[in-house]
Amino acid sequence: MVLAGASSILGRGMIEKAAHIPVYWSLWLFAFLPCALLTILFTWRLILRLYPLRLYPPEKVSPERALAFLQDELRKMGALSPLKKKTLVLMLLAVALWMTDLIHHIPPAVIGISAGLIAALPGVGILDQQDLKRVDYQPVLLVAAAIGMSDVLMETKALFAVTAVMFGWMAPLITNPDALAVIPYWTAFAYHLFLGNEISMLAASLPALLQFASSHGLSPLQLGLIWSFAAGGKIFVYQSGVMVMGYSYGYFEARDLFRVGLLLTILESLLLAVLVPFYWPLIGIR
Repeated sequence: MVLAGASSILGRGMIEKAAHIPVYWSLWLFAFLPCALLTILFTWRLILRLYPLRLYPPEKVSPERALAFLQDELRKMGALSPLKKKTLVLMLLAVALWMTDLIHHIPPAVIGISAGLIAALPGVGILDQQDLKRVDYQPVLLVAAAIGMSDVLMETKALFAVTAVMFGWMAPLITNPDALAVIPYWTAFAYHLFLGNEISMLAASLPALLQFASSHGLSPLQLGLIWSFAAGGKIFVYQSGVMVMGYSYGYFEARDLFRVGLLLTILESLLLAVLVPFYWPLIGIR
């Protein structure tokens, strides 16, 4: 729901390259902010409602022990050092520029790269050469490779064949804004079951989807946002590396994830059905 993870960054990049529509960090944030807030509230209430059913029994930890633990950890951290203060200022500046990019139109990638370069300047001293060597650049290369594959599809005209086969059946069903919010969402959800990795799913389908939108008089921006957002709907562990990591600790089972994930997916579909026709046009997403 925020333009930060690899899947959302990939979705934004493909929308801009294929549809030639600028997608700003703040626009993405405002588009899904109501959905994010309501999803957090719903998740909290859902887990609390499942407590009496003995599905998710709470850990027996007293509030006093929890508060003491937090106070002890804060005491260990100590006061903010000059390095931490400089890091905080740089991060707040980057976030402020991201949130106001609808005004100054500086691309989010330029802001992020600039913040990283400033942190590595000798006079600033936040990052040094060893820190840069420890950065994992594989996600950057993976996203770049995925965007490159979409260019290959467009240049070889294979994209048109993929569009006709994959999305031809959707055209008669999308006849109004309500259908635009629902049909692509659940299509992407089903597609994500077969291509578990979000990057693979978006890289393989989003270019064809944007071509489908352009050829059928639909909004590439709306359709691209819905499709990218739908990649977040998950009910199985294999669909996300984050969920695999959480599952490996053994605190929840696959059926727990299926139950909660399905309810959240249904909720977010209902929220999109309201946001797309009524809220998105108000913030300029048409």
